[in-house]
Amino acid sequence: MCFDPKASTINHIWIWEQGGGYFGVPLTNFLGWFFTVYVFFQLFALFLRLRRTDGKQEASAFPRSFYAQAIIMYAVTGLAFIVAYLSDSGNKLVTDAMGVVWHTRSIAEAEATVSIFTMIFVAALSTVKLLQRSAVAINTTVEKDQVKRMPGKSLQH
Repeated sequence: MCFDPKASTINHIWIWEQGGGYFGVPLTNFLGWFFTVYVFFQLFALFLRLRRTDGKQEASAFPRSFYAQAIIMYAVTGLAFIVAYLSDSGNKLVTDAMGVVWHTRSIAEAEATVSIFTMIFVAALSTVKLLQRSAVAINTTVEKDQVKRMPGKSLQH
């Protein structure tokens, strides 16, 4: 929802011949992307199910930095739309394929707003989840170490 209006309506990288209500981008574009992402998620879920690993193996398989890289890249991408809006004070009129005139500043503002409530929000939630997961892992390790040090106690039940 952030990339398409600028790429198609302002930069004319591609043209929507019938136009659309979201700065010249049709709803069918977003529905198509939604369906595509849904299919990929379902295929990935099927892969995970067939792989059959328990959560403990998965948690220990990847370090925290593995997940942090994806979160950082997603946040940086989202922040780029906000920085572009804040740093560009220009406002031109552009016309889409249907002849509708749009203000470039309005498109940039919509991209920044959508970015805040989608990409930045998801990156923030993912960061919190990653930090919570790390805290749980640290607490579990500390508890196991404490039990190991106690005389007469065993980790096996």
